[in-house]
Amino acid sequence: MRTWLTLLATASVVAAGAGAWGWNHYVAGTWTSSTVVVQVAPDLDVPGRLDALEEAWAGTPGERVLRHVVWRGWDGRLKAGQYTFHSEESVQTSAERLVTGDRDAVNVVVPSGRDVGPIAGAVSRRVFADSAQVAKWFSRDSVMWRVLPNTYKMWWDTDAEGVTSRLLREHRAWWNDDRVAAAAAQGLTPKEATVLASIVQAETAVIAEAPLVAGLYLNRLKKGMLLQADPTLIFALGDPSIRRVLDVHKDVDSPYNTYKHKGLPPGPIRFVDPRYLQSVLHPAVHRDLYMCAKPGGDGTHDFARTYLEHLRNARAYQTWLNKQRIFR
Repeated sequence: MRTWLTLLATASVVAAGAGAWGWNHYVAGTWTSSTVVVQVAPDLDVPGRLDALEEAWAGTPGERVLRHVVWRGWDGRLKAGQYTFHSEESVQTSAERLVTGDRDAVNVVVPSGRDVGPIAGAVSRRVFADSAQVAKWFSRDSVMWRVLPNTYKMWWDTDAEGVTSRLLREHRAWWNDDRVAAAAAQGLTPKEATVLASIVQAETAVIAEAPLVAGLYLNRLKKGMLLQADPTLIFALGDPSIRRVLDVHKDVDSPYNTYKHKGLPPGPIRFVDPRYLQSVLHPAVHRDLYMCAKPGGDGTHDFARTYLEHLRNARAYQTWLNKQRIFR
């Protein structure tokens, strides 16, 4: 009897020890000594998500997390997303995160620019969205003018429609009552302010000069003058390599030709940096009506109130272009 009790006690101790080891190894214990990032694609069905994780973690300590998921019967609840696991996390904590969707938000930079392709590409490199689908959404007339370049926090598993929906919400938030009122004070709707800001940004890369350029174009609009903005011609011609606008360019048949059509063109000519929007909402107050790039190529401009003064500035710039052998 004493021998049997001794064996039973020994077996109990061994079982308890094994249970404690199993608990520490498969549940409470940590499983990685470094940061591990894993992505679970949203276009996979639930079994496919488990298969993808098994393939990614084959032969690594991550297998312990998946065993725990299966043991708990959670394998049908895996959520898509990007997950970052840290060295202090237990097996159970990591497993719970996979099935509750406790995933990472990533920084998505929407750059300013003329062409939708590179912008869509920059977005799709940070989230799961396909770049062609992002470009398709961003190219819509109702969307393009509402895309505000900035850095946004988004889930990695966001698709193209989700990215667009998020940016439209950000646009509505940006155009608060004060900004709508500021645009109205200049005689503009939010869309018109965006169109004008796109021209201002294309005209000057010097942000400190933007309020001066915005004020000049607003002066011309209020007087009913043609904007005669060279960037709109370049946009209409579809040739951003043009560095010198010639008279022949001014004949292009396009609603974006502001040498022929009064007022603003029908849409923006680029995705607008919000700082340039601010320059339109809060322009410099002056009486200048003409501008010409300064000789030297530093991106700044000479401003003029009269056409005669403008002609002098233009001749100086044309002389500089000729010396630089820039003929188109």
